[in-house]
Amino acid sequence: MGHDFSKYEIIEYYGINMAIPEQVYSPHDDTDLISEFILEWIKKFETTKENLNLKSIRVLEIGYGPGTISLLIVSYFLKKKVNFFHAGTEISSLAVETANYNAKLNKLENFVNFLEGNLFEPLNTDELNEPYDLILFNPPYLQSEPDIINESNRQLIDFAWDGGPSGNEVLLEFLNHISQYLKKNGEIFFITSSLVDQKAIQHALEIQNVKNLEQKTKHIFFEDIILYHCKK
Repeated sequence: MGHDFSKYEIIEYYGINMAIPEQVYSPHDDTDLISEFILEWIKKFETTKENLNLKSIRVLEIGYGPGTISLLIVSYFLKKKVNFFHAGTEISSLAVETANYNAKLNKLENFVNFLEGNLFEPLNTDELNEPYDLILFNPPYLQSEPDIINESNRQLIDFAWDGGPSGNEVLLEFLNHISQYLKKNGEIFFITSSLVDQKAIQHALEIQNVKNLEQKTKHIFFEDIILYHCKK
């Protein structure tokens, strides 16, 4: 029997309606940062491509949570009559169920591929493995706190913020494989924190032959949330 989503209040985010259980990551400041920037990017991309409607844009989101960013992008492409292919991967089975529920809630279920699994592992067919024009990732980027969260009391939601002992483990694993899944001239957006080692991130990008085009920051309490915009 599936999760009962009827007990949750429906929230609206940039015109997308969503029901989000407590153990699934809901939109926060980092979501706002990537949402604002990706919508601006799409508008700029649209104006620079005369034959955009003839081009099929491949979009991949890693760690889509309740589906927030993916549904936002897909809904925009549909309104603008842009041809696209979408895929997303997510490690939390509850988040997968949530995203699929929210896709149906917004009548977008036929336009998304919400897969379950870690990072790129679910991309196991020819269609899914083909490189993407756009890849997005809002990873867990805070350092583990073993004195507070450990294997005996860990909850599903903790995987949304726990980036390992350095805070960079999940992101660096993602970056170490990015070149394989990104088209030439393809672009990626990912979130990190000023509390983690930025040199390690930049080194990983260099190894993958991916150039950091720009960064946007948003100061929250004790850290800066950083959005990287990169291109292969």
